[in-house]
Amino acid sequence: MTLFPFFGPIDGRTFLLVGGGNVAARKLKALLPFTDRVLIVAEDSDAVEAVCREMEKTPGTDPDGPVWPVLLRRAFRDTDLEPADYVIAATDDREQNRSIAEHCHARKKPVNVVDDPEACTFVFPSLVKRGDLVVGISTSGKAPAFGRHVRETLEEQLPDHTEAIIDELYALKQQLKETMPEQSERAEQLRRRLHELLNEEH
Repeated sequence: MTLFPFFGPIDGRTFLLVGGGNVAARKLKALLPFTDRVLIVAEDSDAVEAVCREMEKTPGTDPDGPVWPVLLRRAFRDTDLEPADYVIAATDDREQNRSIAEHCHARKKPVNVVDDPEACTFVFPSLVKRGDLVVGISTSGKAPAFGRHVRETLEEQLPDHTEAIIDELYALKQQLKETMPEQSERAEQLRRRLHELLNEEH
């Protein structure tokens, strides 16, 4: 499977997460820093509820209500797919995951299936997120452990003040647009300030 990494807006999009075990919990933990709009359907939901507590989220119980994420403590139904823009099949039952994927394929809904790359129409990369800096790492499903190693190495290398660097460079870029019409000169100023920020003690 050939994968191309691209970023797309998810504002207002609903993620359906089917499953409540440890694998589903990892998927939820990856999603919540980006969006609360996750509908969780699980008969046994202890692990995903633990993630919600850890991330200080109190799940709602009404998909039509204002509170997200939403947790439905019951078995999956085909009708759960209707409001979903993206689906994650993360139950402990491989056959059920494959069945969910087939329903998604028939409805042209993007689906991620745990431990079944061939059934996926999108994958979860190993993620690094520091404020507005987002890095996605994938080995195309071949060696997730190595992807995690790359992520951990990158996290160790990033400066603690990464978010502050991004915010300051953005503010400087906006300021230079008003005072410096030549793009190459602006780029040089930004490079110079970046080097200064990277060398500052924090």
